[in-house]
Amino acid sequence: MKYLQYTRAEFMRGLRYRANYWATLCSSLMVTVVQWSLWKAVYSNTSSIAGISLPAMMSYVLMGRVTAGFLSEPANLRLGPRVRNGTIVHDLVKPADLHIQLMFQCLGGALFRLASTGLPVFLVLLITGTLRIPDSKTAAVFIVSLLMSYITLFSTSFVSGVLTFYTKSGVGVDHMYTLIELLSGLYLPLQFLPGWLKTIADWLPFKAIHYIPMAIWSGLTEPGEIVCSLASQLIWTAVMVLLCRAIWSGAVRHLTIQGG
Repeated sequence: MKYLQYTRAEFMRGLRYRANYWATLCSSLMVTVVQWSLWKAVYSNTSSIAGISLPAMMSYVLMGRVTAGFLSEPANLRLGPRVRNGTIVHDLVKPADLHIQLMFQCLGGALFRLASTGLPVFLVLLITGTLRIPDSKTAAVFIVSLLMSYITLFSTSFVSGVLTFYTKSGVGVDHMYTLIELLSGLYLPLQFLPGWLKTIADWLPFKAIHYIPMAIWSGLTEPGEIVCSLASQLIWTAVMVLLCRAIWSGAVRHLTIQGG
């Protein structure tokens, strides 16, 4: 498949910047220690907050650190600068679907971050006994959920990028991404949100990016609820992919080159 070449090329590109790799790994380990210490302190005088125990919270947060690179906003997706400087034209004339090309290209970078940073952090947590490992069935379901999370994440970023075809600038759209991260459960499980905000988050697709897979791994999602949770994630993933295709099909007609 020709698009897999984009994945391979992006993965190999990550190997070139060794200094950046070591800096990223060290900072990731430091952030992991800080988060572990923070939540230990938060739970020092209680056994449960918002119905979540310390072991479950640690599992949620620490696995979130392991997958942070894989589920981070694709840096090489930036469509805004390509629209502003006119280089988007070079992408559009290629004999490849830009949407699919970018998805596989960004996947290469995500896999590199998972292998180069996520795996070492996972091994450290495993060796130190800090990370709680679920049973094999739950772990397998988590992997499936994680793959759907990537597709939803990419689709969300792609839609925000395509909006620059209309706005001509991605500054405002980029600022909205912090809100998306909050509603995805990146910073905190959704149980920590105020009731009205949690209700909004439950009706939006963003929880499929981070909360659903981490809740499955940490046990916040009960065994009897996993099927429903996966079904919800699958629906949102499909909706976001269809939204990408629908928006992309008409976006090029609104494209105005401002540079190049």
